[in-house]
Amino acid sequence: MSDKNSEEENEETQTKRERLLDLIKKIAIKKPVKIIKVPEGLRGFGQVTALQSICIGCHKCEEVCKLGAPLIENKFDLPSLFEDSTKDVKAENRRLLIDFIKKIAVKKPVEAIPLPSPLRGFGSLCVAIKKCITCGDCEETCPEKVIEIKPIFDLSLIFQE
Repeated sequence: MSDKNSEEENEETQTKRERLLDLIKKIAIKKPVKIIKVPEGLRGFGQVTALQSICIGCHKCEEVCKLGAPLIENKFDLPSLFEDSTKDVKAENRRLLIDFIKKIAVKKPVEAIPLPSPLRGFGSLCVAIKKCITCGDCEETCPEKVIEIKPIFDLSLIFQE
């Protein structure tokens, strides 16, 4: 009986989007591995991508989102910095730091490192796909054009949250 009550309480506090994604997880026969194209006209689905090397950590995406989907985490995502090119990094100090880290690294890092305290200008942009409705407000607000919304949906991501 208590399981049913907690399930009902959970449904009341979840958004329609969160309930839909949870239902997809429940009915999936196996974890999806393919990225699918979002059908034309289907709103609210897509994939938010961000170039971490260009992000200046201004938090404007967090401020504009009414649903709290984007979050600048207090970690320095070194692996993504090694994947991204620094040619588009406008903040000179950040570009120099990234280039310096690449030069002194013995091997490519495999995980992000925690920052000692919240440092404006550093951090990693993460987007909660259960909250994000791909409205485009964060993409439009970003002064560095770091954020891009693509008409694809990676269902495997809902199994990670």
